Formats: sequence, C-alpha cells, structure tokens
Amino acid sequence: MQNNEDFHQQLLRFGLDLGFLVSGFFGALILSIKRKKQKLSKTILCIFTGTLCANFLTPLVLTLAPESLQEKGKYAVAFMMGYIGLKGLEELVDFVAEYLKSKNPS
Repeated sequence: MQNNEDFHQQLLRFGLDLGFLVSGFFGALILSIKRKKQKLSKTILCIFTGTLCANFLTPLVLTLAPESLQEKGKYAVAFMMGYIGLKGLEELVDFVAEYLKSKNPS
C-alpha cells in the first residue's frame, strides 16, 4: 500500500492527479471513438491531450463549482473536462489556424 501512496504523491508533485487523469482519459476516449475514419496517431494524440486537459482544467472548474460538487463530483467533472476540454482545444486550434491563414494567404 505504501508504494501506491508514494506513486500518487510523486504524480502530485508534478501536478498530475491520477483520478483526474483516468477520468479524463475515458472522456477523451469516448470522444475519439465517436469520430470515424481518423488516423491512429491523431486518435492517440487526441486521447493524450484530452487526458491532460482534464488534469489541468478540472481543479480550475472545481474552484468555480458549488462546494457539494467539489468532493463528490470531482471525477465526473474530470470526465467532462476530458471530453469538453479536448473539443474546446480543437476549436481553439482551428480558430487560430484560420486566423493565421487569413493573415498570410498563400
């Protein structure tokens, strides 16, 4: 049991919460499964990115959430951040790419 706690503490030192990572992973996985005809490399990158979005966005969202949700619903929030965070990040990247394309037409 001590090794598991040490591992979790090591992850927390790097800003990684194992519960948020796992919840976000499944949220991103579901979004990736919904998409058809996507390259494996892009699917893996999307899942990885969604997982990281969940890890880093969940604490931010929880600070804005009601107190009752902060403890009991934190993994549900992480799941949603894996799904929504990835989708939002994609939209932001598409927006920036279109903006840059319009500034520098080839």
